[in-house]
Order: sequence, then structure tokens, then C-alpha cells
Amino acid sequence: MLTWSPDTKLITAVIDAYGFTPGSGHAMHIHPGTCANQTQPPSVPFGDISADHGGAISQSVVSTTPAPDGIKTGTYLNIHLAPSAQLGSPHDVSFTPIACADIPAGAGPRGPVTLMLRAPSSSGQTAQGSTTLSYNPTAHTLKVEVSASGLPPNSAHAVHIHSGTCRAQGDVLYPLPDLQTDGTGRGSVTTTLNNVLDGPPDTGWYVNLHMGSMSQILSDNKPTLLFAPLLCGDVRPTL
Repeated sequence: MLTWSPDTKLITAVIDAYGFTPGSGHAMHIHPGTCANQTQPPSVPFGDISADHGGAISQSVVSTTPAPDGIKTGTYLNIHLAPSAQLGSPHDVSFTPIACADIPAGAGPRGPVTLMLRAPSSSGQTAQGSTTLSYNPTAHTLKVEVSASGLPPNSAHAVHIHSGTCRAQGDVLYPLPDLQTDGTGRGSVTTTLNNVLDGPPDTGWYVNLHMGSMSQILSDNKPTLLFAPLLCGDVRPTL
């Protein structure tokens, strides 16, 4: 939610979001244009926002420069992959938009304006996917099938089964082979895990597909920028 103070000329943003790399920091700006047409430099910068240990952000930040005319339509709010200190040029991976929302027409300059942040599309497509888990209690095997579309063409992505939920991320339980996309941004991976003593619980597991491949998402056992989740789904039993 955005609000503007006519006294200070500053915009306050209250962020309630999840699905970020746990413990990560992110630059945030208002830009002229739209989420679908991100060609202009930022007009209103904010202080960085930070995810907690579960990848959720619940934070209020204030713009670091005045916005004399308040909240303007024809602009959008953008959250970037890296924090301000690591933010490169618009062509660098660090600058990658990971959550975006257009300021709607009719929004008043003072607000409040409530926005629905979404991951920007890749090549005009929205990332989406599905996962099927099939447990064999006799053989103690778990067959996992993951498919996705709307990802960058010809890219590789680490995939894991984690403990926790997409809203409160936890440790990796089972790493899966990387998912490789084709020239259209579609890909799938199927694998069978052995020595799985128990099947998926009713709650407490989720599947994460990351921005980078397994070889790219960790450095010295710490998450890199490419650890950022692109797709996430809580595991639910089929009734």
C-alpha cells in the first residue's frame, strides 16, 4: 500500500509479500511507465526492503527523495533482485525486476493505493507450472514430475522439495535434477527418489523452482542472487 504526505512530500510503502530468498535485501523504486514497458529510470527510490528467514517481507519504507506531486498514475512500483548497493545497470542480472505493480488509473495523489505485486512476465509469458508427487509405500520411492512454462528460453533452474511452505520457507529435503527449458521457455523434469521412508504429509512440504541452476544458486553455502524462487507450490494431497 502506498500513501503520500503533503507535508514531507514523501511516499510511504507498506510491503506484505513472500516468496523471496530468505534473508535477502532488495532495491525498490517507482518508475514512469508500466510493468509491461520498463524503459524509464526510476523517479522515486525507496530504502531497501529485507526478507526474513522464511523469505517473507513485512515492512514499511519511506521514499528517499520527495515526490512533489504525490502518487502519480502512469507509473509502477518495482522490486529488484539485488539491494541498492549491488544494483547494476538495467541490463545486469542484479537489476532484474522480481515483483511489479502498475499504479492504477484514478489513484489519488495522496493514496492510499493498494497494489497487487506480481512477478513480471518473460517474453510476454507469465511463469507457471505444476508438480505431481507419487509415493510407493512398498518400494519407499517418490516419483516427482515437474513442468513449467513462461520461463526464460534455454535456461536451467534448480528444483527442490523443501520443508515448510511458500510463505514460510524451510530447509531442502530432496534436491531434484535441474529443469532445462527449450527455446519457448517450456521445460519438464521427472525423477524417482529412493529411500523415502514416508510419503508427502498433508502440510509442511513445498516445491521451489529457482532462478538459476544448482551450480549457480549457492556460493560458500550461501544463497546467491540466482537463488531467488521463480515458482513455488505448497504440496497438497489429492482427494
